[in-house]
Amino acid sequence: MIVRDQTFEDAKISLDGGSFYSCTFRRCTLVYSGLLPVIFEGGIMDGCKWEFNGPAMNTIQFLSAMYRGGSAEVIESTFRAIRGQAAPVTPTAAN
Repeated sequence: MIVRDQTFEDAKISLDGGSFYSCTFRRCTLVYSGLLPVIFEGGIMDGCKWEFNGPAMNTIQFLSAMYRGGSAEVIESTFRAIRGQAAPVTPTAAN
């Protein structure tokens, strides 16, 4: 689905496979399952909620477990890299 210059309000939107250009989302539930890539270019998100399912939820649970399990710096470094602040830390195997 390719969408341009549309406004979505109070809707539940499945994002997988979507390309959203200069769209506005107000009070929407944005659902990402991690099955297909998503493109956001420009646009506004105002008061939206996120819902993660399937592989996307598995990834969040895995990152949470890593964070709690002693690899917090790897997760923090990954987020810094996403923000363009630094290269991510590569985890090393324990002896």
